[in-house]
Amino acid sequence: MRGKRARQLVGITPILLLAYALRMLHIQGRPLWYDESFAVLYASLSPAGMLYGTVTPVAGAGAADVHPLLYYLLLHGWMGLVGRSPLAVRYLSVILGLATVALLARLAALHFGRRVGLLTGFLAAVCPFHVAYSQETRMYALLGLAVTMAALAALRGLENGGRRWWWLYSVAAALTLYAHNLGGVVLLALHILALLRRDWRPRLPALLLADGGALLLFAPWLLGVLPGQLGFVGRGYWLTPPGLRQAIRAVMLPLLTFYEPPPTWVLASGLVGGLLLLILLPLHALRTHSAALHFLLLTWAPVATLFILSVWRPVYLERALLPSALFYLIPTAWLLTGGRLPRFLRAALLAIWLLTAAGSLTAHYTYTGFPRPPFPEVADYLRERVRPSEDALVHTNKLTYFPLRYYAPDLPGRFLADPPGSPQDTLAYPTQEALGLFATPTITEAVGAAERVYLVYFPREVAEMRAAGREHPALTWLERHGDRVETARFADLTVATFALRDR
Repeated sequence: MRGKRARQLVGITPILLLAYALRMLHIQGRPLWYDESFAVLYASLSPAGMLYGTVTPVAGAGAADVHPLLYYLLLHGWMGLVGRSPLAVRYLSVILGLATVALLARLAALHFGRRVGLLTGFLAAVCPFHVAYSQETRMYALLGLAVTMAALAALRGLENGGRRWWWLYSVAAALTLYAHNLGGVVLLALHILALLRRDWRPRLPALLLADGGALLLFAPWLLGVLPGQLGFVGRGYWLTPPGLRQAIRAVMLPLLTFYEPPPTWVLASGLVGGLLLLILLPLHALRTHSAALHFLLLTWAPVATLFILSVWRPVYLERALLPSALFYLIPTAWLLTGGRLPRFLRAALLAIWLLTAAGSLTAHYTYTGFPRPPFPEVADYLRERVRPSEDALVHTNKLTYFPLRYYAPDLPGRFLADPPGSPQDTLAYPTQEALGLFATPTITEAVGAAERVYLVYFPREVAEMRAAGREHPALTWLERHGDRVETARFADLTVATFALRDR
């Protein structure tokens, strides 16, 4: 037994070192964007402050925020130990990501043997989707770990009925729900899988009892907060209904990072590889009656569920499908190590996978477009020019204000409120109260009596408004009442300096 464990450790160690290297690469060079800076500022509050900013009812909208607090509470404790630097706040996700790679490899090895387990670990180590969210100060690395743990425990419990596995499942399922509300779709897929097994009847009582344990652990949030958060989504959250683009991207889930698309050749190779896997995996799994079908179900059932739910209310969020991308790696590794495919086809599939992953990772590490411009450079530029007692620093929205608040808390900036009721209006007033950061309704209020104004904005928001037949209100007002004296561009972010007339 010791010899077997030693061989497993020797095999997984270089894979974990590779995973660590890819997750640490350029981790400080990429600036924190809005979601990450919000997470840091929010997690800097006391637990009571976070609770107030999340659960306080908002008229006509339910709860103030849509995410459970587990990640923010973990980040709060973590920052108390290691600080708030970009490396410090992101390192928590690195650790969670590494644990997921190891656990996923173990899950694959238990079902398909050591070779498939090691290849699964390798694919997870270089998976662009997982690398990206193992470098980000958000809850998705936590979601991936919790779901992988829940799947391991549930599948082991269904196979041998060990009590410890059902206890682990109860805890992991509750952690999944506390990590992200959409984690429930993966738990639903696990139950569908349980009912499709031939021996499901003897295991059903234990599964239901374990579900009861998970619901008991989740009950405080389920009964007290979740209904209000559903109301938040119900008022018209920022997500839009998924369509053909999302369906195509789903085919390539493990191979892409997100925001703007990577180069065309990466998309082309990813689509070819994704379509080949989409065709070959179910065919070979059905023909061989392989357990790979179980993991294909865990991959595609959550995707289909979110598509179906989005017919009623848009809830399709690609980043919440990180667990689906991870589960897809297991049947992929099974196919590439055997699966009765010709050797040349297996080699071609692996080459396409690695080529696409390399291109996607390169795009991820070097991306500086919306919403990730070089905020530290912007902070240095403004520090050199803004006179706090005389000038006005105005952000047209929270997407630039919060990162600058993180990098330059000494700058006296204000941000304009989102149009009420719009899909972008996601920062509820109780959340603003908890943070002590309040949106300003109009540009005139934000400018006040200042003679010089520094306006920070994304030109794409101006282009989007003009495409809709409207002028940008803040920019239009400043151009009417002042003269533009300087324009500085930082990737796709602009800082325009105006000297106001008649002041």
